[in-house]
Amino acid sequence: MKVITEIGLRDKYRKEAFDTFTVVYPEKLTPSALQFLSERRIKIIEVKEEESGGSNLKLQSIQKPAVAVPLVEPEKGYLLVDSGQVVEQKPEAYTHLKGRMLVPKNHKRVRFRGQLDKLEAIFIDTIIELQSTGLRELVNDLELIFEYTKKIMRAEVLVEDLPFIDFKGWSDSEIREYSHYPDKYFGVKHFTPDAKYGKVVSKLNLLRTQVREVEIAAVDAFYKEESKSVDRQDIVMALNRMSSLLYITMCQYMGGFYKI
Repeated sequence: MKVITEIGLRDKYRKEAFDTFTVVYPEKLTPSALQFLSERRIKIIEVKEEESGGSNLKLQSIQKPAVAVPLVEPEKGYLLVDSGQVVEQKPEAYTHLKGRMLVPKNHKRVRFRGQLDKLEAIFIDTIIELQSTGLRELVNDLELIFEYTKKIMRAEVLVEDLPFIDFKGWSDSEIREYSHYPDKYFGVKHFTPDAKYGKVVSKLNLLRTQVREVEIAAVDAFYKEESKSVDRQDIVMALNRMSSLLYITMCQYMGGFYKI
């Protein structure tokens, strides 16, 4: 039996767009291929070959809209999301998307999780190193932001809503205001990072740039080309505000707000 995959459909569609697609029994569409057709409102034409006296074949054509079938986690074994196949053992090149649902380790959501994991590691390393500076309030602020990365990971893996970060009671508009006008609030004009500002600013800026990488990975993981929109706006916005908070900590440090 031939299995029609999303990758094959994408290649075909890229070469020449189509608004109907013919599936000849016993060909089978994978769940992701069916989703691809559904998102583009491409109609499926099913062609069944039936015996009609001896070796003669009769073709029966049925036209219907592509309706996405939700993937169901199996009670036993593992579901390979990209092919719709259920296997007993987890392949080495696959990892868990959720529960018993597996995707290749280069899946965009897995890449996003890897970037977020790396961000947490850099946070831990930075917090440990800055503890020796005696800047306790700065370290406390970093620990607050670090804890939020865990909530982002949980919200993504469990497909839960992500609450807005609780940082000093600041609202979304206040975070944007402080990051846009540091001169007004912290006495520091916008600046570009430089070695002359020392280790603390360097470490904070490294964190900020890593958050930016995670944000890009999130957009890549959740962006829908068909609707030109992002599924997890809450996660993307959270990362954007997190980078703003780290820029604010840089400005506060430069402005002398953190005391030993």
